[in-house]
Amino acid sequence: MIGENDPSLCRYAGLAVAGELARRLRLVELIDAELSVERRARPVKVRRRGLSPGQLVVALSECQLVGGEFFSDVEEVRADEAGSRLRTVAATPSAPTALQRAKDFRRVHCQRVERACARVGEHLDRALGRDRTEPVTIDLDATVIEVYGARKQGAARNRLGQLSYAPHVAFWAQRGRALTSELVAGHREKLTGSECARIATRAQSRLPAGHGPVTFRIDSAYYQLELLQRLRRERAGFTVSVPRSQAMWKALAAIGEEAWHDALDMPGAQVAETIYTPAGWKHEPLRLIVRRVPFTAEQIAKLRGSRRLKTIHP
Repeated sequence: MIGENDPSLCRYAGLAVAGELARRLRLVELIDAELSVERRARPVKVRRRGLSPGQLVVALSECQLVGGEFFSDVEEVRADEAGSRLRTVAATPSAPTALQRAKDFRRVHCQRVERACARVGEHLDRALGRDRTEPVTIDLDATVIEVYGARKQGAARNRLGQLSYAPHVAFWAQRGRALTSELVAGHREKLTGSECARIATRAQSRLPAGHGPVTFRIDSAYYQLELLQRLRRERAGFTVSVPRSQAMWKALAAIGEEAWHDALDMPGAQVAETIYTPAGWKHEPLRLIVRRVPFTAEQIAKLRGSRRLKTIHP
């Protein structure tokens, strides 16, 4: 008879797949190698006993893969003794140990882990026979991580009142994996131009040598002149949503009715093409695609108090 707490049962057997992949790609070894050459901050301690820094990172990642959200969740994975041989890191640390050792990591160490993951991604692409010269699309976007407890270092309340962080992530669309990220307080959903530019540069540095032409897809929160100039200087294409403004309404008014065409798969919407030169842009005019959608008085009435109402022309 099998009982609920039978130690022979493997609670997180799905980690066998991730574990086998990580071992074949030498994920732990590559993370340790990258961390060992970092000199901009005090090195992450390498202990004679216990886990290496790379093993700690991967052990925490395995916990997240099975739904862990807090350091205390590490104990759940640790308790799965039957599945320890299936995981990448069999000796999952205790929650207090994981928390204490995680404090050794600084921002530069996290970037070293990114470099290691990029190298692992190259190995995976090579094994799968993927063409490294194909075009690259990088999505730059932000998300929200809500946290609890008043003593969360660096967290802040966002526009919804949630105590949170705001990770800004550069995501390689074709490969389905993140290249780099930046973690800031929850109220900073919009970064400065220099911060956006640094993320874009770092994302490109994580691509393999010999990669194809790069295009960034950027939403309006990242519409910063410094970012566009950096991308042009680094010979990367970009498509960016532009916030509604008086300059946009002026450009809209200059488009003749004959230039509008029905949009594909968007009933009622129309699009037109023109050119636009942002203030301070000293290069060639940029291609501007404008979309317009009709609203009835009834639809507008339903939007009272909505952020969407602010995007409708007065």
